[in-house]
Amino acid sequence: MPEYLLAEATVLQDSLIPLVNRFRARQADDGTVPAPTADDRELLARIRDEGAAWYRRHALDGQAEALEADVDGWLAAGLDARPHFGRSRDALAAPADGETTFFLAPVQTTNSAPPVGKRLDCFFALRKEPDALPVLAESFPHPKNNCQSLILLTGSAGFAHGSCIVFFPENVAAHDKVTEQPYAMFFFNKMRKIHETYALPAAAAVLTADSLPRASGGLAADVCFEARAIWGYLHDAMHYQGLWPFDEHIALKMNWFVGLLEEIKVDAKTVLACADSGLVPYAEEQIAMILLERVFRYPQADDATGNFDSGTGVFLYSWFREHGALTGDPAGGGLLRLDLERAVEALRAYVATMETLEAEVTEDAEYRSRARELVRAYLPAPESDRDASGRRLRYAFTADQEVLRRAKGGLDRLPPLEFARAEW
Repeated sequence: MPEYLLAEATVLQDSLIPLVNRFRARQADDGTVPAPTADDRELLARIRDEGAAWYRRHALDGQAEALEADVDGWLAAGLDARPHFGRSRDALAAPADGETTFFLAPVQTTNSAPPVGKRLDCFFALRKEPDALPVLAESFPHPKNNCQSLILLTGSAGFAHGSCIVFFPENVAAHDKVTEQPYAMFFFNKMRKIHETYALPAAAAVLTADSLPRASGGLAADVCFEARAIWGYLHDAMHYQGLWPFDEHIALKMNWFVGLLEEIKVDAKTVLACADSGLVPYAEEQIAMILLERVFRYPQADDATGNFDSGTGVFLYSWFREHGALTGDPAGGGLLRLDLERAVEALRAYVATMETLEAEVTEDAEYRSRARELVRAYLPAPESDRDASGRRLRYAFTADQEVLRRAKGGLDRLPPLEFARAEW
C-alpha cells in the first residue's frame, strides 16, 4: 500500500473522522438528531467545512458543493428532521481502477456494528480490481458491470467497525428514491478478518473437523482479496444471465421470496463456474468461502428470521441436508459432515430447479407465487409477522436448522471488528 495513501488516511483519522463519530453518536437510526442543540449544529457545520475543504484539495469541487448544500438544507430544516443528502449521493462518481474515493453523508451501513441506521459516516478507499479480471471477463463476460472492488483505507465507525462491506447509492439518506445505480462499491479487504472471525468458527461448531472446508482459511491478505473480488464479479455477472435477468426485472427480483432464490442461484452458478471451468483463479478458495459465508455466517444475524441473507443460508442448509451433502456424523457428537462433491452437485440441482421454474412461468405474479411455494418448502412461515421488538419476521427456524446457531452466543461476545487502517 503506497505510503502517501496511508498518510492521507492518518490525516483523516486525526481530524475529520473523530468529528463524524461524535456527531453520529447523537443521531437516531432514522438520521435525525433528537432534541438538537447549538453544539450539534456547530459540530455539523464544522464537519461540512472540513469535508468540503478535503474535497476541494482533491479537485472534487462538485462533491464539495453538494455536501455544503445538503448540510445547509438540513440545518435550515432542523436536525430533528430526516436528512436529505441526495445531492451528495448523485455527485459521487465511481473511481477508476487505481484511484481513490471519499464520501461523507448519512448512510445505512448494512451489517455494521450497532448502532446501525442512516447515521453520518465517511470512508476513504482505493479501487483495486482483481489482477485476473481482464482475462476472466473474456470467459465470463458481464454485460453491465457496474461494481467496484475497493480497499477501505479508513472510515468512521459505520465503515471502520463491524462487517459492512457494501456501499450503494440507495444506502444514502435521501427523500427521493434511486432510479439507477451508477456505482456499487465493495470493501473486499475487510473479508479476511470477517471470514476468519465469524464464518470459520460458526462452521466449526456444526461440522466435523475433517469435513470443514479449509481452503479459504489462513489466506494471505492479497490472495483473500483477489478471491473475494472474483467471487463478487462472478456473482454479479450471473444476475444478468438467463430468462429473467435482474436488470430487466428489478421490481420482481426485489420481492423477498424471489430475491432469496435469486441470490442462492447466482452464488450456485459461481460455485459451478469455479468447479467446472478450470478458468477461475482461486477456485477452491472461492467455493469454500461461498459455502462457509452463506450457510454458516449469514444465519448468525440477530434478525436472522427477517434477514434476507440469513434466509438464503438457512434455505441452503436444508437443501444440502435433503440432497445428502450435509449428513449426521456416524461417530455421534451432534456434528454434521459436509461432502463437498455432493454440495456441488446439490447446487447443480438447485440451478436446474430454478431454470425450470423460470422457463415455466410467464408472468411476474406466477413467478412470485412459485418462488414463495419453493421457499416455504424449506423456510416455514413464522407464527406471527413481528417479534416483540416490532421487527418483521419472514420465517421460523426448524429444530434441525437451529444447529446453525450453535456458535452464536460465543460470536456475540466478541468485540466488533475494527478496520482503522488498510487491512492488507
